[in-house]
Amino acid sequence: MDFPRERFGYHVVYDRDIYDAVDFASAQGFGYIVPDLMIPRFWPERFSQTERRKIQRYASDHDVAISFHGPSDNLNLAAPYPETQISLLQRMRLCLELANDLEAKRFTIHPSQPQDFASGGRPGTYLEDHWDIYAEALRSGICGIITEAGGVQVCVENEPLTLFVEEVLEGLLREKKDLFLTLDAPKAGDSRKGAPVERVEAFYDRNADRLREIHLHDRRPDGSYHDVLGRGDVDVGKYIRKFAGHDVHFTLEIRPREVAYESLLLIEALWEKLF
Repeated sequence: MDFPRERFGYHVVYDRDIYDAVDFASAQGFGYIVPDLMIPRFWPERFSQTERRKIQRYASDHDVAISFHGPSDNLNLAAPYPETQISLLQRMRLCLELANDLEAKRFTIHPSQPQDFASGGRPGTYLEDHWDIYAEALRSGICGIITEAGGVQVCVENEPLTLFVEEVLEGLLREKKDLFLTLDAPKAGDSRKGAPVERVEAFYDRNADRLREIHLHDRRPDGSYHDVLGRGDVDVGKYIRKFAGHDVHFTLEIRPREVAYESLLLIEALWEKLF
């Protein structure tokens, strides 16, 4: 199996602008870019309709596709307050309008875990007592985003995939044929992120047909995520072998982009050994 560079992209955070990211992707052989909509220079209100048409044509002329990572800073999809839900959906609507204008393929969002309250120094029952309220809020938030998505695939990431989030997603995946998944592979392999590794893997195995994007990066011992591949213990080959034959794309969430390119070369060499 030839190495499919068109299925590999990188997370755009520090690039000067989207044109700059397209240039780098085209020069280095990435098939797509993923601008992060938490970054102010990528906010949708910064782009006129004329500029959006120019960006779309520029990316198309350079044979570089675009996907987006939706905003996740301080946007609690499980917030039960009506005013908050309205504001959140307004922001997501603006982002998805930009995504559609640029003919983006995917739009990844993070779910939200509601706050709980300890009692007597031990875990409390607050979330258990109010489970339905928060579950309906999260469900409503995700459904609202899907409604605004147009031709863009909305993908929910495992950050976090707690029991609460998993229950809501399982119900939505049964109801919504236009809801998809993103897998952050390193965080799926870290039980400190809110869920046992086996349970996260089982969830993605059950719903492998909905998986559309996989995030790859590494983490050194006692270090941060989003490091260059090969510097930690993330088994990249495991995810390549498992999902190479699926309809998924692989996003290198590695900064800066120069080391994302180094990681692309590492994966290409690994791919040739595996296939």
